[in-house]
Amino acid sequence: MARSSPREFRFIAVAEAAERLGLSVNTVKRRVDAGILRGYRDPVNGYYSVAEQSVDELLRVRQALQRSAALPGAQPPRKEWARRPVPSGR
Repeated sequence: MARSSPREFRFIAVAEAAERLGLSVNTVKRRVDAGILRGYRDPVNGYYSVAEQSVDELLRVRQALQRSAALPGAQPPRKEWARRPVPSGR
């Protein structure tokens, strides 16, 4: 039985990912750090690179959410970066 080769990713510059997603460069960097987008920060020069497949996947999810929101009775999609409120001590 032949082993399948690991999936190879094509990495793009964070500026290109930001443009394709319609986000700021800093937002893309934060999403890489949070694990929302697949990518890495080069330890030598500090530059970020983002997997192109990850960008395409996020765009597909956005489109699916927009299509589902157009259905009658659909709730608006939640923002992916939203946090749950912290309960107060009272």
